[in-house]
Amino acid sequence: MKKYLQTTLFGLSILLVLSYFVVNADTAKTTTSGVKYQWYPKDRKYHDFFSTDAPEGHFYSTLLKATANIDDTPEKETVVLMLVDVGVKNYAYAGNWSQAFLLIAENAAAGPKKKAFFKLFDSGALALDVPAKAIELRSPPFVFIEPPKDALKSRNIVCKLVDLTGDGILDIWVKFGYAVAVISFQDGEFKEILSSYTVPGLLPDAEYVDLDSDGSYEIKVPYSIPINDVPGAPYLPWMSLYEWNGTAYILNNRRFYAEDGDFLVRLLSEYNYQILRHGSIITLCETYNFYIGLVCYYYGNVGMARGYLQSVIERGKTDDFIQTAESFLKKLPHRRR
Repeated sequence: MKKYLQTTLFGLSILLVLSYFVVNADTAKTTTSGVKYQWYPKDRKYHDFFSTDAPEGHFYSTLLKATANIDDTPEKETVVLMLVDVGVKNYAYAGNWSQAFLLIAENAAAGPKKKAFFKLFDSGALALDVPAKAIELRSPPFVFIEPPKDALKSRNIVCKLVDLTGDGILDIWVKFGYAVAVISFQDGEFKEILSSYTVPGLLPDAEYVDLDSDGSYEIKVPYSIPINDVPGAPYLPWMSLYEWNGTAYILNNRRFYAEDGDFLVRLLSEYNYQILRHGSIITLCETYNFYIGLVCYYYGNVGMARGYLQSVIERGKTDDFIQTAESFLKKLPHRRR
């Protein structure tokens, strides 16, 4: 045990003197021209696309209408964000909506014509059959829990039209509650190119940033990991970084953690503080060992990564942690004899 603590504290002391780069969160290029936003528009003609009346005790609410050119045609499209709200006589109970939809429509002379219709969120409380394509929200990789669905329902919904992929066509960025989704015109159709749960906690909320100024944006999705096996321990911060490779958003955590040594320093500082409070219970905590091991792996500290991940395999109780730790250990170079 003493040797384990000395190794941890020594590793921290080395990291404290390392120089590191803070990830640049420059979002100066996110401004776009030619986009018209209208919040809470009174125009209800878009509700016809639901093809059925709202269930009893509910009504359709148009939260946002944005107009811009978001595909390969010269005409502008209308993006409409709508909710299935809970309330009476068109009076909503704040944040108590059941479903969220995103309509992309063509502005024809005879009225709006549907180009795409997405269901962003469904609490599961309603048996409402709407002809919309469901967006599947997922936990970020290496996060094995999901937030309660009720936590997703927030009236603080952000919807922006911005060229995230760098192809000259505006994409749709939607952030609501503990979730984020990106819809883009790709290969002749509108499709979801990223969707994820996000629980920021102590970290900034999910955001898009152009880290290398190449015209396409990386997406940072934060999450807070509960330490269930250590009473009173604060949630552990975790960040997933996605980058556009020309066809899809792919995970590139190494890019974030290798450049942000401060993240590992703070993680180890909290780990050592919990050792002083709880003693050996922390060194046996698979949650801490798993995520510190992953960060060490991305940062390039092979020895520390092997030590923490091996501890998960030998002492862990959660299959997800153990199997993932085993897969990462196989990627590490073999020890020299």
